[in-house]
Amino acid sequence: MTSEQVQAIVQKYVNEWNTENPNYPMWIVLAGPGDPLNIPGATFPQNTAGMEQPINAHLIVLNKNMVAESILTTFAHEYGHAVYRRGHTHNFNDVDSEVAAIRSSLTILPKEDLEPLAYREAKAINEMAAKEPYKSAVQRLESDSLWRKYRPQPGE
Repeated sequence: MTSEQVQAIVQKYVNEWNTENPNYPMWIVLAGPGDPLNIPGATFPQNTAGMEQPINAHLIVLNKNMVAESILTTFAHEYGHAVYRRGHTHNFNDVDSEVAAIRSSLTILPKEDLEPLAYREAKAINEMAAKEPYKSAVQRLESDSLWRKYRPQPGE
């Protein structure tokens, strides 16, 4: 995959989010470890002594040093966390958020005709399941048909 292909897919989902959530936009930033993060679209007006600006947005930061496919799989995962957080502002649960993120990856990637990346993502999640919250999330997903389709089989 090229960066341009990844950017087009990410933009599609950001546009969808922003259409559904006009008062709570999603911003995507590519950054490297230690890079300062800038607020997209935020500027300090001319001839102003100060400014108080409430920010109501969802920011996903992706490591710009990853290969294009990894940027996309990471975005699909983080998008799931964002969707979960949007619906659970008062009763957020780390394990449930992880379940939503895993399901997001396994939904978005095949939808974009990238089923091999869904299998790769499930394998990576399965490897991370040695620690929490991934361990509990994978346990909760054992009867989920989407997870069962993409999860690695014993011996893989």
